[in-house]
Amino acid sequence: MTKRNKESEPAEEIVQAEQPASEIVAVVEPPIQPMESAPTGPTGPTFGQRVGRFFAALLRLVIFLIVLAALAAGLYFALPLVYQNYILPVQENTAQLTQLKTRLAQNEITIAGLQTKLDAAQTAQAQQAQSISDLDGKVQKIEEQIAARTQSLAALEQAQSALQAQNDATDAEVERQINLMKSMELLSRARLFMYQSNYGLARIDVQTARDLLAKVQPTAPADFADDLAEVIHRLDLTLANLPTFPVAASDDLDIAWQILLGGLPQPPAIPVTATPASETPIPEATATPTPSGTVEPTATP
Repeated sequence: MTKRNKESEPAEEIVQAEQPASEIVAVVEPPIQPMESAPTGPTGPTFGQRVGRFFAALLRLVIFLIVLAALAAGLYFALPLVYQNYILPVQENTAQLTQLKTRLAQNEITIAGLQTKLDAAQTAQAQQAQSISDLDGKVQKIEEQIAARTQSLAALEQAQSALQAQNDATDAEVERQINLMKSMELLSRARLFMYQSNYGLARIDVQTARDLLAKVQPTAPADFADDLAEVIHRLDLTLANLPTFPVAASDDLDIAWQILLGGLPQPPAIPVTATPASETPIPEATATPTPSGTVEPTATP
């Protein structure tokens, strides 16, 4: 049924309602003739629909533009903040990290140089320690020789005391030989003190030996008295050069010791156990310069 038929049906119903009931019964409706159906075909959108669609598309376009503008504004204001808060600190940290790596490499080079210097210093220290150890060994040997000389002098002192305590007629020759041997031992010990650069003790021993030899010279034979005079002269030179000129003093002391050793007569047998000066090995003296500029004798056994 078409639209027009649908609109006519309520009108007929209203007319029928307004008629009285008695007439309703008598009225006979005529038979409804079938209406020809209107030709059906594709119908297009109405003007209102088109307008609605236009406004809907326009609204979507406006919303899209608003969203796009909001995104652009957000990017415009957010990108500088992101750059300042994230990208710029990362760049600065990268530059600082590069500088730290450069400094670390320089520090490693410096540490390597210091390690090399430390190794060299340790090597030099080890060499110095070895040199000190060798010098300690030499000093110990010299001290042992000094102790042996001291013991020999003590034995001679005991022998002289024993001879004096016997209250017998002391032979002048025996006493002279004892004094000569004491002088030899004193000069030998003085030489060892010279090798140690202990000029004070060396001067005391030289002075004591010189006094003993001066006491022996008047009673000595003529030929030996001349040797004793030369020895005393050399000892006087030694005393004059100590401690200012230790090398010259050491040379004069060696000459005096050699003269005394060469001109010493064979001593008679005495009841004393002592080491003769001629049998004791005497180290040779060599000059060694010291840091202060003086020349210091060095003992070579």
